[in-house]
Amino acid sequence: MTKITVPVSHPEEVEMLAAGGAGEFFCGYVPPEWLERYGGAFWLNRRGPVAGNLFQRDDVSLLAERSHARGIPVFVTFNAPYYTPEQQEFLLPVIGRLAEGSGIDGVIVSDVGFLVSLRRTLPGLPVHASSVMASLNPGMVDFLAEHGASRVIFPRSLGVGDIAALCAAAAGRLETEAFVLNEGCVFEEGYCMTTHRSVGALCVQLPDVPHRVVPLTSDAASSLAGEDRKPAREMMGAFRDWVWFQNGCGNSVTDRGIPNGPCALCALFDLARSGVTSLKIAGRSASSFRKLASLRMVRAVLELVSGGASREEAAREAAAIRNTPEFCNAGYMCYYREGAS
Repeated sequence: MTKITVPVSHPEEVEMLAAGGAGEFFCGYVPPEWLERYGGAFWLNRRGPVAGNLFQRDDVSLLAERSHARGIPVFVTFNAPYYTPEQQEFLLPVIGRLAEGSGIDGVIVSDVGFLVSLRRTLPGLPVHASSVMASLNPGMVDFLAEHGASRVIFPRSLGVGDIAALCAAAAGRLETEAFVLNEGCVFEEGYCMTTHRSVGALCVQLPDVPHRVVPLTSDAASSLAGEDRKPAREMMGAFRDWVWFQNGCGNSVTDRGIPNGPCALCALFDLARSGVTSLKIAGRSASSFRKLASLRMVRAVLELVSGGASREEAAREAAAIRNTPEFCNAGYMCYYREGAS
């Protein structure tokens, strides 16, 4: 069965998530030396300097020890869009100590130059190409394979058919990973240099930016009033709804504790057959309960699929588990629309 890759932000979460069916863990790490040198202005990974990160190497070591005791590998994120040469020199020995002393199983990176530096400096350490690297076509898959990446993590903007085609291109050379639950991205993340967060980022605020309808011709300008503005208002309303759904429906949960937000449960039948190696649950900064609830949902539907359920049966069960038909029927919450029920 396809592995489920789960976020973890504390060693105490390992036992609970392992029992829930986690196949892999990924975590963030921000050493105190980084904060002393760069403060909070330059994020070490795609999370702020506090939320969702470990801060002591001993905690990373303990997390890896507990995970390995259960046969689960641990990957650490160093996936800022880019690092300066000075920052790369700072990080290479940090990662070397994590690999040799803490026993991590690999790192997740977004900066192509940093990937090359890692392969030269630590040739035995697996490197995963983050979704922020925007691997959108077979040419990029070839490029990553040639430069020593061990896995490509697909961007959120791809469809299931795109993922299947890229999995075929990667077969025998790279492992593959696709998002399955939580935390969307309004823009193509690989081409977005703003912060990746649900509060304060440009994409979240965009629907509320003052705007006006600009007619295409001067004749249209003289007649644009009243009902003529209705399509534009409806479009902005739909965009506002979509942004809200993509950012976790306000980080809300149902009355049963099921997390709302971007979801590919209905697409698991097709994703499982695409050849993808791992399915990623996003949300390192989420609560332990939200992580576990997310994992249980993915595992329940994936077990149905692996047990022979049809696409329609799996989609019905996914919708029943969520039990939010008003959200599912809106269509805005689906990662992969072609897999929606």
